[in-house]
Amino acid sequence: MNPMSDISLQKRLLELVQQQIPDKLSVIYELSELLNISSDSVYRRLREETLLDINEIEKICNHFHISFDTLLNITSTDTSLFNFSPIVSTGDFIHYLYFLKKLLEELSQNQQSHIYYAAIDLPILHNFKFPLVSMFKSFYWLKAISNDSNFHNVKFSTSLKNTEILKLKEEMHQFYLKVPSTEIWTDQILNSLLKQIDYFWDSGEFNSMEDAINLLNEVEEEFAYLENAVCNCSKIVRDEYPLNNANFTVYLSDILINNNSILIENNNKNRAIICIHTYNILTTTNPVFISETKRWLNTFLKKSVLISGTGERQRFSFFHQAYEKIESIKKKINSTVNGHG
Repeated sequence: MNPMSDISLQKRLLELVQQQIPDKLSVIYELSELLNISSDSVYRRLREETLLDINEIEKICNHFHISFDTLLNITSTDTSLFNFSPIVSTGDFIHYLYFLKKLLEELSQNQQSHIYYAAIDLPILHNFKFPLVSMFKSFYWLKAISNDSNFHNVKFSTSLKNTEILKLKEEMHQFYLKVPSTEIWTDQILNSLLKQIDYFWDSGEFNSMEDAINLLNEVEEEFAYLENAVCNCSKIVRDEYPLNNANFTVYLSDILINNNSILIENNNKNRAIICIHTYNILTTTNPVFISETKRWLNTFLKKSVLISGTGERQRFSFFHQAYEKIESIKKKINSTVNGHG
């Protein structure tokens, strides 16, 4: 083994860490805590006097979300390495939220960053503004999809609250407001959330009719917020934030999108995120995969209709359908409870 190749690898890894934490003293402290070594030991690694071992490399990559393909400069068209941490429990979900928070905070601090989001479901980042909707999605995922044993005998109620999760989501939404984004929607995003609510109602998974109706009322509020944001090309509403800039572009596609796909542009730290298994994610910084993702997104954009700012007729039709479907489920629930269903 050529020791120079090890040192070169180490240098690239620590440079990537220092890009995320520009302040050198903070780098020393964080690496010292992460690797459980002294500050002097960190300095020796930064000066390449001591080599990182494989366990230390793994800890650093996982903690700073650095893909190994980026570290090795893999550019082969048939090789892409992905980060994957399955969400099986509430603890996994909280860890996932902390990852998103760190990512969004970094993006919000870079004026050149941009998020491209091809959505089959209402983008999770919008849900963070609406506690009941966001709480329901988390509950649905963990109960119906992950089959978390903690939820086996629990029905959805508006009283179910996790303070840590709600605080995290509120903070993330504030970061997301500052990041310019382009989204591609289809009619699917009207159906996915509402079908989940309808399914839970039919399955007796709501604690009460009031819980279901309160949730649907907030879904209606979310679509009203989105309609306003799309109309004004801005996620930032004047009365909730001092800035008001055009940072939100939305297209409507008639072509089916098979999974939520996200491309993040952030100077030289671009990242692609693919959603699998309903809500788990694969992330990569592989440049070949990112380039193909961008080409795929551009193809969709060219075949989609712009509904933010312009496209008033298509925009009105889209949101009118949403309100009608929400009202239809409300009537169904009320009819069932009153004994007329």
